[in-house]
Amino acid sequence: MSDPSSVRSLGDHPSLRERIAIHLREAIVSGDLPAKTRLLEPELARQLGVSRTPLREAIRQLEAEGFLATIPRMGTFVTEVTARDLEDVYAIRSVLEGLAARQAAEQMNEASAAGLRSLLAELALKTADYREYHEAAGRFHDAILAASGNQPLQAMYHTLTHQVARLRTLSLAVAQRPEVSLREHRRIASAITRGRGPEAERLTRSHVEGALTIVRRRIRRQEKPARGEQECDPFSNISNRRSR
Repeated sequence: MSDPSSVRSLGDHPSLRERIAIHLREAIVSGDLPAKTRLLEPELARQLGVSRTPLREAIRQLEAEGFLATIPRMGTFVTEVTARDLEDVYAIRSVLEGLAARQAAEQMNEASAAGLRSLLAELALKTADYREYHEAAGRFHDAILAASGNQPLQAMYHTLTHQVARLRTLSLAVAQRPEVSLREHRRIASAITRGRGPEAERLTRSHVEGALTIVRRRIRRQEKPARGEQECDPFSNISNRRSR
């Protein structure tokens, strides 16, 4: 009989559906698949080298997560980020990340402090490419969440991870935003490593609110019809379907 210990966890083997979902989700978060992009199953299956069954399963998963929407007789599209989405996600993000920063400061140790300093050094090298900066910024915030030691908080934040990443991309794509973000991250890290919890929370919430202001402006510009366009956007229900 084979040794049971030689059998690897199923968690080590992402299903094909999950791998497809990860690929498409990352393309949406990064902006490679912009809002309103129509997904053509035959072409997409060919490009990914997969059959249409796991592709459809991945699409259903991303529909449940709010990244895709299927409109009868029209097809499957990448959803838009609405003003309501933005306000809801950032309200929660501000509270959770602010609390995480305060708790991280209250129990900061040298190992965690060294980790934050290392991530800051990495961020400083990536301001020229907002996509690379985006990835490093995500790790910076994850490090603060981990340093908080608050597992229920981490679990709640995890449910927002992909939506936060998508919105962070919209913010960091604005000219000079990575440089401003870096300065804010340095102040946050300084407060945390010095054990100044209330200051760390205040700075973190201010950082989130600054990003909110930027994305709010972008979404307002996107939602405003250009001169000569019809007021009714035939694709508006892609996002509105999940905001009701």
